Amino acid sequence: MNNDYIEFKKKRELGDILTDTFAFIRQNGKSLLSVLLKTSGIPFILLLLASAYYTHSSANIFDPVSIRNGGMYNSGTLIIALFAMLATLLVFYALLFGTVLHYIKNYIDNKGNVDLEVVLHGVKKDFGNIIGLGILSGLITFFGFMLCLIPGIYLYVPMSLVFSILVFRGTSISDAINDSFLLIKNEWWITFATLFVIAIIIGVIGFVFSIPALIYTFTKTFTAASEGSLADPSTMVDWVFIALNTLSSAAQYILYIITAISTAFIYYNLNERKHATGALEQIDLLGKSE
Repeated sequence: MNNDYIEFKKKRELGDILTDTFAFIRQNGKSLLSVLLKTSGIPFILLLLASAYYTHSSANIFDPVSIRNGGMYNSGTLIIALFAMLATLLVFYALLFGTVLHYIKNYIDNKGNVDLEVVLHGVKKDFGNIIGLGILSGLITFFGFMLCLIPGIYLYVPMSLVFSILVFRGTSISDAINDSFLLIKNEWWITFATLFVIAIIIGVIGFVFSIPALIYTFTKTFTAASEGSLADPSTMVDWVFIALNTLSSAAQYILYIITAISTAFIYYNLNERKHATGALEQIDLLGKSE
């Protein structure tokens, strides 16, 4: 057993979840990144290319020459760019969450000693289900927000736990969604509060990485205003802006790792409150040792 082993199967308060999330990253960051490069490296590069293409395509919409020629209404390129970005984001998101959660599953099974080959095998095995679950849970949340803001927020909380349920319990897609609602029953507010605080932390970290792009945009806007060339918004988006914006997006995509790890802690916290499986396992181990 690893001496620095972090027990997942126990009750935690919000502060404990945050503390243990970053403690887990400090202890396992290098090993986790090595396996993420194998599973998510290529999709990550494709996602960055798609993001850069989308940024470039969206800028052309506001090109005055394009508008005069009817380009404003010819949004086919922008739709293709948006679809490419969303498709690559879905694949990257599925592989990242699948890798992180299978890493944690193996971490728990081996008390801190992770077999990376087993992790890779688990990711390959569940890849299709995670993609399907990502699409379905995303649609459920999307339609919730389309109906009204409150249903969307309500549905986001159980949908944030479906991947953990799928991986840790080995359920089907439909069972993962059904079990997520049972898991948050009577625990919705504390789960929402935890996810909200984590989102704020990730947002602040992500904002730090976006500062170079913001400074460049502000500087160029000020220069264009002083030169009287601000009438063409498309000139604001050049290759430097696209590069800085893409780097900012890259940092924000990588920060999904924090989200994935924290949802695992949230899942085990709720599961322990509902079923006390961790406590029962500890009692069973004590009985066997005696």
